[in-house]
Amino acid sequence: MGWEGKKITRRVLRFGDNGADVRRLQDFLSRQGYDLGEEERYGYLTRDAVSQFQREHGLRVDGIAGPQFFDLIRQKGLPSRRRVHLVQPGETLESIAGSYGLDPGAFGCSNRLKQIYPGRRLVFFDREVWGISKKTIPNFPRDQLTGLIALAPNQRHSPLGIPCIAQADLKSEDEIVQIHELLRNRKRRERAVEELFLKAEGASGIYLPWQKMSPLDGRRYLSFLRMLIKKLKENQLLLVELGPGIPQWKVWGGLDYGRVNRLSHRIVLRAPIFTHPQPVLDRNKMETLLNSLGAQVYPWKILLRIPVFAVEWELTAKGAKWTKLSYAAALSRVFRFGARLKEDGRGRPFYSFRRGGSEFQLYLPSYNVLGEVLALINLYNLAGVILDSLGQEDPRFWGVLSSYFRSAQL
Repeated sequence: MGWEGKKITRRVLRFGDNGADVRRLQDFLSRQGYDLGEEERYGYLTRDAVSQFQREHGLRVDGIAGPQFFDLIRQKGLPSRRRVHLVQPGETLESIAGSYGLDPGAFGCSNRLKQIYPGRRLVFFDREVWGISKKTIPNFPRDQLTGLIALAPNQRHSPLGIPCIAQADLKSEDEIVQIHELLRNRKRRERAVEELFLKAEGASGIYLPWQKMSPLDGRRYLSFLRMLIKKLKENQLLLVELGPGIPQWKVWGGLDYGRVNRLSHRIVLRAPIFTHPQPVLDRNKMETLLNSLGAQVYPWKILLRIPVFAVEWELTAKGAKWTKLSYAAALSRVFRFGARLKEDGRGRPFYSFRRGGSEFQLYLPSYNVLGEVLALINLYNLAGVILDSLGQEDPRFWGVLSSYFRSAQL
């Protein structure tokens, strides 16, 4: 919820100021869930609210509403994710959490919870929770999902009645070469845009999951994104993936991450898949990837794409290769082949068994690591998470999710 349709003040607002523009600022902050009491001037509460907003949105924290602050709140896609509950007489933490579909732990990230009492303001957050799936899963917790990212052809509408975003495809393993061919000249870019919008007709947006690109194609990719933006409808989202395989702008080429940030509605960061046996999700590596974006990308635009499936590693003389498994299928293999529970060099548990003359290591999703990554989303005030792949998770995962935030609805 940005400052849409409102006249933005031309002056910098700071402690001690008064006027209609200060009250418009206070109205905006109140709608974002900040407690300003009965304050009318730009006092301590307003300054603290501006500072907190700056901190949560990756701005320099000085408590002054200046040009950067107003440029941000003018953003059309700026979500309002900070929520506040005013405790009423007779309410308990459990009853409050239940009314929002949350675990009581979701209030712990932003409140020093020693006791609650009538009149206390409890802060919690809404985050986007997208799921990637080839098909709709029956008996799915609809209220814990913002929308779907469709992999299947022509899956533009979700039977669940929630937004469905179309994902762009690449038909070759050599992603760098294929993207170069797609972006090579303006006519090819225009044709690619038309084909993509034909696939995405009726969808709530488009997701570009491309992970690799030549530095020479950076400018062409920006041109391609501008073409997409011009054809997007007002209520459609553009999700663009960034990461180590897409080089940042240097003198000799690359992609200008800052411009991608301004053009797209969401930036996706994907947890890397490793080349040797280990879990597919690592909190430290995820945070390193997040920090690699620096100040070029607004935190509130970032979605973390995290795996919720199990991984089976087959160890051969030629090396290791991995296979994605659902949680249920992984447990089935553990019991079927009499797998033994072991720990790797970093103390991370895995199951080991032999079959057909090969050694296998099986890593199940770790609740502790999932929780650490979800905590990162609150720590950095990110837009939310993309679950890869929906339907392959341990059903108990949804309880973990509700311990950190509530799923946002578009």
